[in-house]
Amino acid sequence: MRRFLLLFLALISGVSIGVGYAKPKAKSKVDPAQKTAEFEQLFTNLFTVWDSNHDGKLDIKELNAVIESPQIHGGESAIAVYLHRRLVKPDSDTAGVLTLPDMLALADDPATQKNISGKAGHIVAINHTLFTPNDPNLLTIHQGGIGDCYLISVIGTFVYQHPMAFRTMIAPLADGSYQIHFGNGRLVAVAPMTDAELIMGAGEGRDHGVWLSVLEKAYARIDLEAKQKKTGKEIEADDAVATDFIGHGGTSGPVIKLLTGHKTAGAPLARWVKEDPTNGLEKAHVLLAKLSYEHRLISVGTGKTKELPKGIAHGHAFGVLGYNPANRVVTVFNPWGNHVKPAGPPGLVNGYPTEHGVFQVPLAEFIEIYGGITYETDKPATI
Repeated sequence: MRRFLLLFLALISGVSIGVGYAKPKAKSKVDPAQKTAEFEQLFTNLFTVWDSNHDGKLDIKELNAVIESPQIHGGESAIAVYLHRRLVKPDSDTAGVLTLPDMLALADDPATQKNISGKAGHIVAINHTLFTPNDPNLLTIHQGGIGDCYLISVIGTFVYQHPMAFRTMIAPLADGSYQIHFGNGRLVAVAPMTDAELIMGAGEGRDHGVWLSVLEKAYARIDLEAKQKKTGKEIEADDAVATDFIGHGGTSGPVIKLLTGHKTAGAPLARWVKEDPTNGLEKAHVLLAKLSYEHRLISVGTGKTKELPKGIAHGHAFGVLGYNPANRVVTVFNPWGNHVKPAGPPGLVNGYPTEHGVFQVPLAEFIEIYGGITYETDKPATI
């Protein structure tokens, strides 16, 4: 499989691969027509294998089976993830299936070739260990390309408050699977991570292990069981992959309960200030100072209509890392792990200096941006 991946990367990047050279060989020019022909052959071969029911159509269930298969690696995984996202996009023109002509049209597209090349290179760059010596590390947390900010923001805040907790929470097993013992007593088994799963969720790289992707997969399992309980219908293993369950938004309260074993509560800070500007602001100050002192998890989110500072997205979840009562400044975490350099004075218009997703906001401005908070209490939660 390793050899296949190297050959695959050579195909799509035009890099000559060899051994025994003191100097790296220069990139050779690739004939676009030859490259496209080779992509067409590769896609044809994969379509024949992945169309498991041989109906001439590759559907989402067949792709999900490929993504979750431990036998699929490297470049094949990159193609499977690209095709999966193609099928689940709301504006997709493929009507939920791909025929061989559809696949060949994609193989001819330079943008498709470039996208798959990037994904294949990403797989090579991933450190597949569970934890590196520096893990967990807030500065290496990146949400990735799915809509699970409600999950990653809380995980990041938990890492900040309890740096080593996940090392005891996640237990690797001899067969490559994992057991996760969450703070509320919930025990979840997770199958070994596939290459495809590692490039679908949280951003993975050389500087950290795969622990965050393992947590995403565990939470997806919990979400799956909740949906089955709610509908009374069993969801087959190949009906959806982990990111299908967690990647369409959610709320942070259940995540806080899961990690801490404590119930949550909410506080409408903006309403307090609106009803009584002076006392409302003081009330928010006292609550945040108490929660920060007790190292409670706090989550906030933005709405979809209010004008927001540069670098702060609508409909997005953030974690609160702490509050300094002396200068009344809130430290916030964006799970994107992004960097922002305001074009003017920091504030409600230009945004705030941000490094690895971490930035600071004066309390009065924090309340204007977020309005309210969800926070961890000291009351035990049940499973």
